[in-house]
Amino acid sequence: MINDHLALFTDCAEAAAPFGSGVLLPHAAPRVLHVDGDGDAALVLATLLVPETRVTHVATLAEARRAIAAGGYALVVLDPDLPDGDGASLLAALNGRADAPPVLLYSARQPARGATGAAAFLPKPWTSPRELWRAVAGLLAETAPAA
Repeated sequence: MINDHLALFTDCAEAAAPFGSGVLLPHAAPRVLHVDGDGDAALVLATLLVPETRVTHVATLAEARRAIAAGGYALVVLDPDLPDGDGASLLAALNGRADAPPVLLYSARQPARGATGAAAFLPKPWTSPRELWRAVAGLLAETAPAA
């Protein structure tokens, strides 16, 4: 188990290495809300995205709703399979808000064609750390304030 985590950390570090520090926003690290009931997935995402972003992980739909209500997130990474409900309802609620951050759906569950409303979808666990990093960086670049 430890060797698996070490290999994963190495993969994440290699994926982020070409981008260097301050690539996304040189003046401030954007906030990413990671909504996922899987603690291992949270560890992977945080390892990949920190220090370029400030990642907040929540494991339940209720926690996600509170975090989003508090605001300030540039991106939401969502796995809709949550212990207290279907994260698709969170996505639907976000789609109704003008100030909503984009959502990257990162899940083993393939969304119904055209039904997600997410800015992007990546299949878990088949997405490489490099692909995940590029998707996150691309979505954050689209929402970054003009310099």
